[in-house]
Amino acid sequence: MPRTTTRKLKRFEIEKRVRRNQAKGTAPDAEVPAERPLSAEETEWLEQADVKRALKAIRDGTTNKADSIRPTDNLELDLGLDSMQRIELLVALEKELGGDVEESRISEIYTVRELVDVVRESAASGKHGAPRAQFAGWKAILEEEPSDPEVLALAEPRPIAEHFWYGVSRVAQMIARDRFELQVAGLERIPQRGPVILCSNHQSFLDPAILGSLLPWEVFRNTFSVGTSEIFGSGLMRMLAGWLRVVVVDPDANLIPAMRAGAFGLRHGRALILYPEGERSIDGKPKSFKKGAAILSVHTHAPLVPIAIAGFHEAWPRGKRFQGFAPLKMKFGDPIYPPAETEASEAAYDRLTTELRERVLRMWQELREGTAETRAIATAAD
Repeated sequence: MPRTTTRKLKRFEIEKRVRRNQAKGTAPDAEVPAERPLSAEETEWLEQADVKRALKAIRDGTTNKADSIRPTDNLELDLGLDSMQRIELLVALEKELGGDVEESRISEIYTVRELVDVVRESAASGKHGAPRAQFAGWKAILEEEPSDPEVLALAEPRPIAEHFWYGVSRVAQMIARDRFELQVAGLERIPQRGPVILCSNHQSFLDPAILGSLLPWEVFRNTFSVGTSEIFGSGLMRMLAGWLRVVVVDPDANLIPAMRAGAFGLRHGRALILYPEGERSIDGKPKSFKKGAAILSVHTHAPLVPIAIAGFHEAWPRGKRFQGFAPLKMKFGDPIYPPAETEASEAAYDRLTTELRERVLRMWQELREGTAETRAIATAAD
């Protein structure tokens, strides 16, 4: 499978390969070849008692292929597990089999067998450190103070850099309104004080720059985000990340440090710009949302501000060059306030994530259809 430098699957490249193969003449209703029969060695592995216990835990943690999990199944493509779900599954296996797998090894695990075997090896080695923090829930993880200097710097004010980049952002806003005919609705709904999580659907590289250019001073000066090392890993982009308070932590390979960085910034009253889809949309439509925003919201008491964007995909679609100036729209919704931390649970995270996505999806549809509110904003801009 094609992967990035951080070993993340290139879903867009995979989709292109599939479409290319389909174009070669494979009929949509063609019979799919049967799966390769299990080898004798794989069958023997599946019959081991601790493996059976592990597979039961995996079935309980996924709804995909629950009745036919194979040793070679890919955790992401076959079981549909994102980085956060892989962490939670690892915790469940450690609880079932024992062991204490180092967090750095998580990014090296791709298949069911690799996951089960790494936990079995850890348990067999007698490595039983303190119970992993997840056993006490995300609260314990997020309360642990980070040691990364980049994260700790979030607590420090930088008035000169803040004023400089605020000026740059106003110029960017003027360009966006002139060349992209940018229309904006609901900006006044962003809380001006305290921690807040700004959650938008994600379409292009333009998204964060345009969003930042619209934020009022009291919010802009406190913004930060977590960026992937694939983009901000070196050179000028790394320097830019430092100037703009972008903490460079790849969320797929290092989910827990990324979550801790988000919680640290929010505890210091900052505004986190976060894209719950975790990646740019291939076709411009909002995809499924990961629950990281909900977890951070519940445990830091930060409201979620749903944001919908439209037109950005047409200007700069994923996997292509900048296509030219296209009309852009952005709409901010009313803040969604989290339940009390005492009510934290997987069900609570799921409910909050569902509400957030439904709000964003509804506003995105309104932007595409041109509701009365967005037409009024456009008229005012003219």
